[in-house]
Amino acid sequence: MNNKRIYISGAIAHHDIDERKAAFAAAAHKLREEGFTPINPFDNGLPDSEDWRRHMRVDIGMLLQCGRIYMLRGWELSKGAKLELDVASSCGIEVMFETHKP
Repeated sequence: MNNKRIYISGAIAHHDIDERKAAFAAAAHKLREEGFTPINPFDNGLPDSEDWRRHMRVDIGMLLQCGRIYMLRGWELSKGAKLELDVASSCGIEVMFETHKP
């Protein structure tokens, strides 16, 4: 497994989709600068309008190919992010948390 691959997780559903895409893209940029290969669930190949459960099935498959998961601020508000964190923790995937900006 490529331990530099890092899956980005955070709240998406019930939020402004453009704001969420921007937040995930900013995280991907930051992680890339730190030497990681970010995996963004917005790039899962499914349309935004696809069923939540279908997104989760594809996203968890992407997560399982990563050595790490990066939890964006506010992840606690997301059913999907909580599930992804549980899967990562259960499968021995290293967990990293976005820190608050000073």
